[in-house]
Amino acid sequence: MTHPIRPYIPTVFLPVSNLKRSIEWYCSLLDMPVQPKHDGGGIYYFGMQGTDIILDSNMWGFPPMTMFDSSDIDAAYEFCQKQQYPFLTELFQRPNVAHFSVASNMVCQAERVYVSDSPQPLLPRIARVITHTGQAGISTEWYEIFLQGIREADPFVEGLNRIRMERGADLLFDDGTLSQTGPVHYDRLQLDLRVNPVFIIESPDVEAALAYVNMKGVTITSGIETRRGIACFQFTDPDGNGIMVGQKR
Repeated sequence: MTHPIRPYIPTVFLPVSNLKRSIEWYCSLLDMPVQPKHDGGGIYYFGMQGTDIILDSNMWGFPPMTMFDSSDIDAAYEFCQKQQYPFLTELFQRPNVAHFSVASNMVCQAERVYVSDSPQPLLPRIARVITHTGQAGISTEWYEIFLQGIREADPFVEGLNRIRMERGADLLFDDGTLSQTGPVHYDRLQLDLRVNPVFIIESPDVEAALAYVNMKGVTITSGIETRRGIACFQFTDPDGNGIMVGQKR
């Protein structure tokens, strides 16, 4: 029987405090026009060639969230109930979409139209969504059960493991040696969590990408360094969501 939680990350949710400001910031960064069709219900999305970004003002005060696809949402929910996960919401069902959340993940079944917004060529796609291991009970083993997948050595980031996805970004497990960032405190959860960077954008030219991001006036948190076989730098959006840009060396 096919596992009802698919190894595919359609979207990463970024919590934002001011949606209009964040839309303008990301549109400038990614060289995309503001499109009203992407705006609604306190969210805005950017098509990123496989794994998209959703800015979500409803999530402000909570950590970023990773969405996994489902082929059978009822079976997926039943699977999670049997695992007795401590942070499992109820199942929400609406026309054409159904979803629930577990830990820092969403599982969603929806009618999807795969459309890319032609992002900036130096920042073309999300290559890895990062899970920061060793905290809040989340581990590589947790995701192996959750996705019924098997970890393997990541060919992009040396010395770390991934679970390969069917399309879009793979799920990367970072023990802190790649990101080298501290925890963020969440008052609403009363937890300190490592969440940054949220994902890695793979660039064809990391030096040109850094010059481009600097030109946009973005807050750079670390300049170009070689870590685990990739040349990378990090920056944050206006709400402190961290992004890494990397190029394989």
